[in-house]
Amino acid sequence: MINRLHSWFRRPENGWDPVPVGYAQQYATHEWSIGVQEPLLDELENHLGGFSAKRVLDLGAGPGQYSVAFAKRGAQVTWFDISKHYRDFAHQKARETQVNIEFALGYMDDSYRLLNRQFHLVFNRICWYYCMNDFAFAEVIYNLMSPGGWAYIDTNHSGVGRESASRAVRTRTWLNDRFGFKIGHPFPPRGRVEQLFRRYPLKQLIPDYQPRNDRVLLQKPESST
Repeated sequence: MINRLHSWFRRPENGWDPVPVGYAQQYATHEWSIGVQEPLLDELENHLGGFSAKRVLDLGAGPGQYSVAFAKRGAQVTWFDISKHYRDFAHQKARETQVNIEFALGYMDDSYRLLNRQFHLVFNRICWYYCMNDFAFAEVIYNLMSPGGWAYIDTNHSGVGRESASRAVRTRTWLNDRFGFKIGHPFPPRGRVEQLFRRYPLKQLIPDYQPRNDRVLLQKPESST
């Protein structure tokens, strides 16, 4: 509730941007220098049966390196993020690489309402913790998936950096871990993302637990019958 109240007063459509322009430029340059994980794209492409003409939502897309990579493989890509500074950077990269990408600005939690359509792939990489509520955000992602569609989530878990965190951060993390009460942007506890999606009808769910990250790949059933 606290995060939702915060969002009522700070609106990206009114010019608010949580990412300072200097940091956005620095981070974007760094991420583009690293590039994308081509084996991951190959895996997702295999599950989708090819990217050509597939609708892909890069949810929390940041500087857009994955948006561009999906588009270069033939997908119909929607970039979605809250930062207009990242949007401007990603838009420039899309023009440089001559790919067409749709750009949409807003809070990730509002994406289903703002876009009002479903996607063959919802891609959420290293930004889950920016959602307002873990439980509600899982429902947003599930609703964004088309029948038979896929979602890929990669997020740090709350054990990362716990020893060196401030008391305030540890308290916020404990509240989210224990009660699902979220103030700010604590990482979800290990295993929560998988558990949240197992509440919904699924065709398959493939978890991949790394030392610092929880990665979950899931597919929605083709129909509800």
